[in-house]
Amino acid sequence: MQITPNEIETIEDAGLLDQSPVKMIRTKGGFWIAVGRPKGKIREEALAAGSHPAIVKYNLEKQFPGFQPSLMKSEGMSDQTIVERHSHFLTSDLRKSGHDVYSVQNDNKIDFYITKQNMQVAAFSSKIIDNALVIDSLQAPKEFAKALAGATTEKAILCNVDKIKMGGK
Repeated sequence: MQITPNEIETIEDAGLLDQSPVKMIRTKGGFWIAVGRPKGKIREEALAAGSHPAIVKYNLEKQFPGFQPSLMKSEGMSDQTIVERHSHFLTSDLRKSGHDVYSVQNDNKIDFYITKQNMQVAAFSSKIIDNALVIDSLQAPKEFAKALAGATTEKAILCNVDKIKMGGK
């Protein structure tokens, strides 16, 4: 895949992989790509990609144990961000077709993402308020209903909250 300079919005340092720099590229369309040179390779290549920088960093750390992240300036990639994969709640057909479910938590704000081959299919935001996980609004295709119910419940348990509420009600 070739990306031209006019398709790039920003380039940031992501860290090091085997003493070689890894760059995080954000395209004008909002897609994030980690580019670096894996051990034994001569040229840089795309190492991971996704719709959110924290998801890309999460996948980099899982795929390349030697990856050392640098301190990130943007909120979405800060060290306090917690990314968890909830894809085990998807049906086997959805997993086989390349779908994943992630939660990205930064303080009391939790965003949920449904991706297909790292491209965002749906997303929704929530916050922890008064010991409850409050979902702002939920608009996702019906085939993801059970997976999203499982992901939000699992995340609520991990955050030690007692309730899940829709739209602040």
